Amino acid sequence: MDQEKFGRFLRQARAEAGLTQTQLAEKLHVSTAAVSKWERGKCLPDVAKFDDIASALDMSVLELFRCERQREAAPREDLAAVYTETVRVSARQHRRKWIAAAVCAAVLVLAALILYRFPVYHIAQVWQPSFYDTGEVSALADIGSREDRRIAGTVMAKAELAFADVGLGREEAEDQYGLLSRYVINGDSYPEAVSERHTLKLWSAHFQETTGVMWVWYSQEGLDADGGTVTGSWDIPALWYLEKSDSGAWEVTRIKEQP
Repeated sequence: MDQEKFGRFLRQARAEAGLTQTQLAEKLHVSTAAVSKWERGKCLPDVAKFDDIASALDMSVLELFRCERQREAAPREDLAAVYTETVRVSARQHRRKWIAAAVCAAVLVLAALILYRFPVYHIAQVWQPSFYDTGEVSALADIGSREDRRIAGTVMAKAELAFADVGLGREEAEDQYGLLSRYVINGDSYPEAVSERHTLKLWSAHFQETTGVMWVWYSQEGLDADGGTVTGSWDIPALWYLEKSDSGAWEVTRIKEQP
């Protein structure tokens, strides 16, 4: 069945029946947009809808299949042949829709994977020409290899402990966490803080034999006994420089954050 021919015939039959596209759509329980696509030859209705369309337009299914009015009842074999052809065309049409949908889904998945592996949008969140240099910012364009992120995981675990710690004195915190002690809600500066909440995310990690860099993002609040905020930092990107110690552990040796 030719889609354009069917569309012209449907449009003419609908007009002869005195129906608007909206009225026909209501009778068929479909959208007006669907009727419009049929009449413009963009696609065919589902085969299951042909009987309803024929009934709504006061014609036989064969007339609808053949896209022409019949003066006499057609032989049964003609109806079967036209029906078979219509089913074939409709099935091919649906296959094209499924293929198009599958291609679209594949493109979206690929785009998501690319954005995950190369989250260049993070660059816009930290770009400050007067503060970070080009090399530092470019490290955000790639999240790093699986091995890089595995190494970063050990550093992030220690950082999580530092973020979650509340009440340590400044010197004690430095002894326990090194430079990461800056994320401890220390009791010297905030004696009223009794708890905290934070979010810490790894943006990218890149390691060589003895040196490495990590971009992280965090928000943190220190809370008093009533749940009020004592201190806090929100939506902060941070660049951590690391070195491998003689014992093989990775230590943060420098932290760079936009003031």
